[in-house]
Amino acid sequence: MTTQQRASVGEEAATVLNGKGLDLDKVRCTISRARGQSSVQLHYDELTALESELRGYIAQLLPAVKNAVDKIWHGATAWHQQVSRLDGIERQAGQGLGTGVLSAHVQVQQLAKDCQWLIDHQGQQR
Repeated sequence: MTTQQRASVGEEAATVLNGKGLDLDKVRCTISRARGQSSVQLHYDELTALESELRGYIAQLLPAVKNAVDKIWHGATAWHQQVSRLDGIERQAGQGLGTGVLSAHVQVQQLAKDCQWLIDHQGQQR
């Protein structure tokens, strides 16, 4: 699949999700802030706000991706891989920030990666 085709799939999926009240541009902005935060030291309160935003987006994106993955033949390797990834995302979202700034940074970074993965995969099984 070319980059242009992937962008087209992403735009089509964004329209579907926007119909449900999710602005993918805003999600991508939050992901960028979360990924960029490693070069700029953020305070625990700022990391807490980013974590809350990312967890909210994950909660909104997860059902669409689960639905798409459920359409894959359940004996397929791709199905097993994606179900495992979705389970990991759900577990990670429930972890919390921990007590230190380092653990909070790591958690926010992982949630940003998970959010991006959900955006990338929510329209691929259509």
